[in-house]
Amino acid sequence: MPIESIGEITAVQQIADMTFRVVAQCPDIAKTAIPGQFAMLGFESPLFDPFLRRPMSFANSEFGRVEFIIRVVGWGSALLADLKPGERIPILGPLGNGFPEPIDKAILVAGGTGIAPLAFAAGRWKKTVIIYGERTQDNICTLHNGICEKIIATEDGSVGQQGLATDFLENELKKGIAKVYTCGPMPMMRHVAEIASEYGTECFVSMEAKMACGIGACAGCVIETKTGYKKVCSEGPVFEASEIIWEALDD
Repeated sequence: MPIESIGEITAVQQIADMTFRVVAQCPDIAKTAIPGQFAMLGFESPLFDPFLRRPMSFANSEFGRVEFIIRVVGWGSALLADLKPGERIPILGPLGNGFPEPIDKAILVAGGTGIAPLAFAAGRWKKTVIIYGERTQDNICTLHNGICEKIIATEDGSVGQQGLATDFLENELKKGIAKVYTCGPMPMMRHVAEIASEYGTECFVSMEAKMACGIGACAGCVIETKTGYKKVCSEGPVFEASEIIWEALDD
């Protein structure tokens, strides 16, 4: 059940180009958040709230604190990244359905700020390998401690291996049974889903959509699936990749 709470900012740290780690003390939400879920972040000022609330995936949740990775792409994300320790923000969460925890090995494929929920998962689960792709070294976010195995890929080869995150998935799938989890740009997730399907591997995707309420009331975040239209906020954001009608997302 989601909780409307006020979180106190405890840390804001730049971790990559125009990308910030924002941590808030919020015990009620922290104790129930799981990888793949998200929160709606707002502002205490009535000038901004509720019209500028932003959906943000949990990047971590421990010791009564919740953590988010925010990349500045517009006014709302810039305001969130500019928060200072001691300031307070309304947080509604945890929202949506999280990733189902794997029994065996998990392969996590992240692109861009899709690293947030997958780094959270890697910190919680055993036997994980994370494949993390960015355009260049400047965009690479610092990963949480506890990630046992990781592959870094950059398009320009400035750090890690040169290529896309999807370039390294097939080799990992050849090593044995594993479930695949992915979050990031839509073309990347579609490609991950296609590769997983070729190997007969179960794949879960964390979808993004523009959201107004975050609780399924406005129906502004629907996507088309094989069983009908579904709301990303309340019926997702995690879906089985085989459910998604990827061609409909190209419109």
